[in-house]
Amino acid sequence: MLRSIGKSCFAYAYTWTGASRFLSRQTLAGMPFIVCYHRVVENFERSVMGAIPSMLTSAAMLERQIDWLAKRFSVLPLDEIGRRLESGRPFEKPAAAITFDDGYSDGYHHAFPLLKRKGIPAAFFVVTGLVDTGRPQIFDRLYLLLRLLELHGMPPALTLERTLQSIGLDARKLGQLHSATCEPFTIMTAVLNSFTREEVERAIDALEDRISSRKDLLYEMAPLSWSMVETMHRGGMTIGSHTKSHLLMTSETAETARRELIESKQALESHLNTDIHHFAYPDGRFNSSAVQSVERAGYRFGYSICHSRDQNRPLLTIPRKVLWERSCVNAFGMFSSAVMNCQTHWAFDSKNRCEHDHSTIGGEEKNGTLTSA
Repeated sequence: MLRSIGKSCFAYAYTWTGASRFLSRQTLAGMPFIVCYHRVVENFERSVMGAIPSMLTSAAMLERQIDWLAKRFSVLPLDEIGRRLESGRPFEKPAAAITFDDGYSDGYHHAFPLLKRKGIPAAFFVVTGLVDTGRPQIFDRLYLLLRLLELHGMPPALTLERTLQSIGLDARKLGQLHSATCEPFTIMTAVLNSFTREEVERAIDALEDRISSRKDLLYEMAPLSWSMVETMHRGGMTIGSHTKSHLLMTSETAETARRELIESKQALESHLNTDIHHFAYPDGRFNSSAVQSVERAGYRFGYSICHSRDQNRPLLTIPRKVLWERSCVNAFGMFSSAVMNCQTHWAFDSKNRCEHDHSTIGGEEKNGTLTSA
């Protein structure tokens, strides 16, 4: 609560004293404000029972944020944003763009109709290997299981450790996760950073033997179908790639990354009969080797979720700001124009701080692997 009050006080001071005109953290000259969303749900409080909170935005909150942006920015398609940045032509007025990552079907059900009704362009970055499968993202499945363990009074960290041991995986890779305060998101992140995708799949299967997943919540996390993707494309939405399997590019071999980038691009181009120019890095993770792979795969524009950029390929590391249900509310939990203003100026962010390391060991690939030192 104290943090929320402090954030609100800062936002009002920043906005109403005019400081935003002089102290903006959006220091990249001529850069548009590009927002990144993930899931769009009907009822935030219900969906948050089993989903990662920071990936959820209710349709009502999305509308509030979009309306706020539309009054203050020219909301443009990514193709127009890209053309301006390539040519160096300035934007006549502050420009913005709206994007959605991960290819959830609720984007089609809740965001797309809203955008069409308001005449607002947007982009959807699709994980092509999940399209038409009905299968949720691996991190969503793992988080839901850990959350259900917590709700059923089963210590998530301890239960996970025993599960890993039962299938022959070394739980020591996770470090110390036995604290009672260790919550599902922290545990999930440790698992994804410590084990291969195949090992995580095995762990999920074993956890499901201990506790059943909620099928209703899993259904809400379902990916788009090709029919949905094609309908949004015909409806004026930009479609971009988010790899084939939501690959964390800094953790995989260069060959694996190359294959995922190319196969995802080819699948989209085949289904939509158009060139695919835009790519978003899963979880915002990139380094110079990953950026080079994106360039070689034929993408013209790449999007991150922080201020960090590859100075040699700035158009392949365009910053975006992640927003969600509670990112623009005040201490009373209500939408706040002042807080939203701070978000568009990156006022709450340290320009040089990012949760991911974007460097590459020795400035090159090490043993063929995309590394993040």
